[in-house]
This record gives sequence, C-alpha cells and structure tokens, in this order.
Amino acid sequence: MSMRTSLWFSVRIGVIAILLLGCDSWAAAQQNEEKIESRAIESLREKIAKDPHAVENFWEEMKRSGTPLVEPIASEPHYSFVTFVWRGDANTHNVVVVSPLALVNLEQAKMNQLPGTDVWYLTYRMRNDARMSHFQRDPFNAKTFDYGGNMKASVLELSEAPPDEWIHARQDVPQGTIQESKLRSALLKNERSVWLYTPPAYDPAKAYPLLVVMDGESYTTLVPTPTILDNLIHAGKIPAVVALFIGNASEARDTELNCAAAWGDFLVKEAIPWIESSGHVRIETKGVLIAGSSMGGLAAGCAAIDHPEVFGKVLAQSGSFYRAPAGEEPEFLARRLAQSKRLQVEFYLDTGLLETAAIPSRDPSMLTSSRHLRDVLIAKGYHVEFRDRFSGHEHVAWRATLSDGLTALLARQADAN
Repeated sequence: MSMRTSLWFSVRIGVIAILLLGCDSWAAAQQNEEKIESRAIESLREKIAKDPHAVENFWEEMKRSGTPLVEPIASEPHYSFVTFVWRGDANTHNVVVVSPLALVNLEQAKMNQLPGTDVWYLTYRMRNDARMSHFQRDPFNAKTFDYGGNMKASVLELSEAPPDEWIHARQDVPQGTIQESKLRSALLKNERSVWLYTPPAYDPAKAYPLLVVMDGESYTTLVPTPTILDNLIHAGKIPAVVALFIGNASEARDTELNCAAAWGDFLVKEAIPWIESSGHVRIETKGVLIAGSSMGGLAAGCAAIDHPEVFGKVLAQSGSFYRAPAGEEPEFLARRLAQSKRLQVEFYLDTGLLETAAIPSRDPSMLTSSRHLRDVLIAKGYHVEFRDRFSGHEHVAWRATLSDGLTALLARQADAN
C-alpha cells in the first residue's frame, strides 16, 4: 500500500469498509483497556428509542456541524474525545479504523455499529494538538489537504494543533523567485530536477545564507516552502536566504538518502557549486542549513556529519533515524555521533507521537529512534531543539512545523542583520 493510501482510505471490498487513520500505540492500548463512549453517540442511542427520526436528524446535524465529533474532556483540558463516524448501508458488515498498531491487529480497530442503524463509530482520546489527514474524503469534513492530481484528503485538526499561519501566500508580502533546472551529477551518474529560490529584493552583489532541502518535489508543493520563506523573511523572523531544493533521480532515493557518503559529496562538490556557477547566485558556503523529512531528514543529518565544514545546521522532520546502510545495525546516525567527537553542527528535530508503527522494517520506530538521537546529541553536548506533536508521518504536519525549525535555526542570523 502506498504512503498516500495509508493515511485514510475508505473502500468496500465485498462487505468490508476500511478507514485508515494514524493513531499512537498508547491511545490504541487505552482503547482496548477501557471502553470510551462519546456523549453524542450515547445521546443518539437514547433518542433512537423515543424518536423514529433520530438517526436521520443525527446525519443532518453532522452535515451542519461537521465531523469527526470532538468533545472536550473537562478533567483533562489538553485532551478531547474524538469520534469518527461512517454512514454504512445494507452491504456494510464491518468498518475498521486502521492505526499503526492495528496494522498488525485489525481486530483492535473495529468500529461499533449502533444496532439497527447505519451509524458506525469509534472514539479515541487525543491530545488537542492533533493534526492528521484522512485520505478518503469525509463528506462532513470541510478541511482538506490537496495532494495534487485531483486527490484531496480530509484533515483532522484540533484546537491546539501547531499553527500553520505561514503556509498561505499573502497579498501584502513580496514573493521570491523560484526556477527549476536539471542538474547532472558525475558522482552519482544520474540527473535530477532542482529548484533555486531567491528572496524578494534579491541583490546579486550580496552573498546570502543558504538552505538546502531534500525531496524538492514535495517541499515546493505539498510543503509550500517558498511561500513559508517569503512570509518569514517579510516578518523579520529569518534573514533573506537562498534555497536549493534537490529532487530525486529515478529509483535512487532509497539508496542515496540512506546515509550514502556519495550523497553528501554530491551536495558539497556539485550541487552547491552549481548555484554560483550556473545559477549566478552568491551564497555563504559555511554554516549551510540542510533540511528534509523522513529519509530526507536522515540524509540531512548524515551529510552534516560527513561535511560539517559546510553544513552547520540540520532540520529534520520525522527523520528515518531507525535506518542504516546495508550491512550496518539500525540507528546508524546516532551510533556514529556517539562514537565521534562533537562537531560544530546545530540540530532541530521534530517528530510525530503517532509514528510508532509496529512494522518490522521500522525497528525501532521513528518516534523512538528520534528520541534516541536527541539523547545522544544532548549527551555529546550538541545544541539540539526537539519537538513532538500529535501527528503522523505526513506532509500536512510537516508544512505546519517547518517554520518553527527555520526560525529556531536562523533567528540569530535575522537578529544580526
């Protein structure tokens, strides 16, 4: 199953409807230990016995108020009960909410049906900073995430979710320029797209701080980094920067971004020099900020410790730090850092509390390995900022928190300017 369909997918296969949703292990475990009931569902249960129109009125209310149902917990101000509902029909016999834990045990994620009705539901206790996408469009949820290609996902976003105020273009904010090119690598023996961003009021006589971003295809679209940069620069949160977004060559990502030494060499010896030689843009080639998510976050960290003379700042979102090159033990980056002297590199790490999938290829999980890396960095004396959020492994979360990482790593330069 692809990454996209693993976020939220609803389909009838014979008589089974499946809903895919990120959910962390402790929430799923709690689901098994004690039955969580939504007050709204309990109220509907009581009304059904008295009012023959109760179910239809319920669905009409869902159209007006939207779903999922969110009910604050009075005794826990930073938590809510969140209830997902599904309108079945005569062919629907089971509905399942698939969480990372439930990927190995679907029995734990079965929704409940109100007897004699088309109402299916399942309630979770969630932190109020939750943000996640549901790939099947929920007809009662107006919040969406556009994956492109006519593929839109519904979004769950609770009241304390990290603000995403910087992702939207604003009429009063000048826009930088972004240009796509092809870059051929002699070291990697392949070609890829790259995107060069120059800030508003760019001065060709001035040298600019540099941001290098992995997975350029995603970080120029699903995560609107050029817009985020425009807004942060205009607000004085970060200095004016030049950014190079590196795309992926065909079928090369899993190898190149998996802590391959050749990848760091490519960035330092070919990609960055290309900016000035072909892009005719002046940059500061020390203290470069390198950023990425998932394997891109891993590649950013590995490139920095291979080339600390260039990369002085690492921004990793949901980094795949459990991974290692072929023949190496898991958590390759953390072990390398633990065994080497401290380098002049700063780190900003963010990860999702839902990234605990019990999948053999992710041992330990992304959440656990991110925390391990944080602990190693602290023990070695690195400057590291670590944040977790009630989200999964997805762009709808990364686009909201990217600005936090950029600000944390670049703010002192903004002050200096």
